[in-house]
Amino acid sequence: MLVAGPAAAPDTRVNAFFNELGRKFAEKWFSLLVLPGLLLVATALVAGMLGHSHALDWNELLRRADAWSSALGRRPPMAQLLVVGAVLLASTIAGLIVRGLTARTQRLWLGVWVDARSSWVSAAGEKLRARRERRWRAADDASAEAVDEATKHRFARRRNRISLATPVRPTFIGDRIAAADTRVHHQYEADVESWWPRLWLILDDTSRAELRAAREAFDTAANQATWAVGYLLIGLFWWPALPIAACVWVNGWLRGRDAAHTYATLIESTVDVFAADLAVRLRMLQEGEEFTRSTGEDLTFLFRKGT
Repeated sequence: MLVAGPAAAPDTRVNAFFNELGRKFAEKWFSLLVLPGLLLVATALVAGMLGHSHALDWNELLRRADAWSSALGRRPPMAQLLVVGAVLLASTIAGLIVRGLTARTQRLWLGVWVDARSSWVSAAGEKLRARRERRWRAADDASAEAVDEATKHRFARRRNRISLATPVRPTFIGDRIAAADTRVHHQYEADVESWWPRLWLILDDTSRAELRAAREAFDTAANQATWAVGYLLIGLFWWPALPIAACVWVNGWLRGRDAAHTYATLIESTVDVFAADLAVRLRMLQEGEEFTRSTGEDLTFLFRKGT
């Protein structure tokens, strides 16, 4: 005799999976697009009501908001739903635009615009990089010339606050990421760009999750900072939006600095922990044998395919 219960179990699990997937998608959609978009749209509405002439006149805001809500309340329910839908749509569109601009924010933070084709942009980036390098070398020389340990460490900390390696980018975040490559190359003759795909294949799930979380934190910080562009545009019509834009940008930038530092540290740590395992997997090293710069050089040569 066939029993219907067990046969229905797979369908139940599939439905539960898709329900959970839909719930997580809705949460992501609301938290990343709709909620910050609603705040931006609300600010735009306030800007439209007050403008520069009544920028901080809250009585005028309450009067106009009351008139607007009363007029909406007299509309049919379908019209009210359309207004709500329009607000949600505007919030979502704003969120999508900001997500599209987030890559530009990351490029700005990483300082890759120093390699821009535009001569004046490249020149500005090079001036900033050179200034960072002069400050870094001054602190490094002072640390090397110090006669007591306290002074040596003080200047070393000052140097490291600028960059952990010789500055090659015009920004702190760009140099922190670049320093990870420089430091592991100095230690192991490793080239992170060619090593990373191979290292990723042998990482355990916990290590991958930590790296993904750090990268996601950086992406989220850049996305948050990019919302400042919307408030900056609103500031053209309502000046109180300008300090809001500044706060949003600075908060996102500070979070981005922390996330970049964490991500770069994890990249270095990944090479520290898994370099020997990678060499063993590729039979460039025996189990238990010490990993040396010579081994790292051989691996880099192999990964670069001799180029």
